[in-house]
Amino acid sequence: MNKVNTIGVDLAKNVIQVSVLSPLNKELTNKELPRTKFAEFLAKQPISLVAFEACSTAHHWARAARGYGHQVKILPAKVVSSFRQGHKTDKNDALAVAEAANRPNVKEAPLKELEQQGIQSIQRSRELLVQNKTCLSNHLRGLLMEFGVFVPKGFASLFKNIPDILEDGENDIPDMFRATLNLMYQRLLDLRDDVGLLDEQVKQLVKNNEACSNLTKMEGVGPISAILLFSTLGTGEAFKNGREFSAYIGLTPKQHSSGGKASLMGISKFVANKRLRSVLIQGARAYVHRMKSVTTKKDVWLVNLIERAGYGKAAVALANKNVRTAWALLTQGTEYKKELIV
Repeated sequence: MNKVNTIGVDLAKNVIQVSVLSPLNKELTNKELPRTKFAEFLAKQPISLVAFEACSTAHHWARAARGYGHQVKILPAKVVSSFRQGHKTDKNDALAVAEAANRPNVKEAPLKELEQQGIQSIQRSRELLVQNKTCLSNHLRGLLMEFGVFVPKGFASLFKNIPDILEDGENDIPDMFRATLNLMYQRLLDLRDDVGLLDEQVKQLVKNNEACSNLTKMEGVGPISAILLFSTLGTGEAFKNGREFSAYIGLTPKQHSSGGKASLMGISKFVANKRLRSVLIQGARAYVHRMKSVTTKKDVWLVNLIERAGYGKAAVALANKNVRTAWALLTQGTEYKKELIV
């Protein structure tokens, strides 16, 4: 039985709902607090288990609660929804968070430290700029096609052809649109430069961070994969073993067991850290397809797996192995060394 109070917190932008449960699981209070008063509330509470639903500001407030000596948990929204009773209200949500926090074997979201969140924020910003760059390039291609002007695939061809298209007075692009086209082209150039700037920043971060630099030594793991792994794992203490971390990302097969008979299926399309999983699989796929020589024991394993299952499954298997290895490296503080064929 829990020997401390449990505080369930439903976070919002300006108001925060808190539900306090006694060690006997009796609700002592369920009230709304202004965001500016929440830190004061945490400071006045006796040492408690403070649980948050994973959402915006959850990691910030969890670190603040930990600073006041409380135990903290961050719970995925899907877990919390299973404990909600009645209508979806702030009070019911806060109570559901508190009740879920006291259940055994509830999966938690790992708490991110400031360094992890800073690195993740840089990657998220880069990802947004890449999406904007792709969106704007597709926008320009679509508009030019309306005037019978076709640009070959790829960013390079777009950057090369648009200046010529602007100067060509014989195409069907009306003069009234040329100024706008040039404006959008300049915006695309700015996005290209900004993405390049963040790429260099990511490389420098990986170079200066010993853990990230170590992760890039694994097959199929580049700078982006390394910082995403580090920002998610940290020290790795949030997961019991490598398999649990792999399951969190969504790289382990789904299992259906009944009557003592277990069936393994493919990886889940829904329960996963899709951003990290996709980057890891892409990196593994690139390594598998470009592998020219077999120099390590892992390469031998990959070649045999490709012959049995094909490139796609081999790439997923390599990503799975890399994730488990990353957990071991970060929890044990060891350096990754390739096992060469003697």
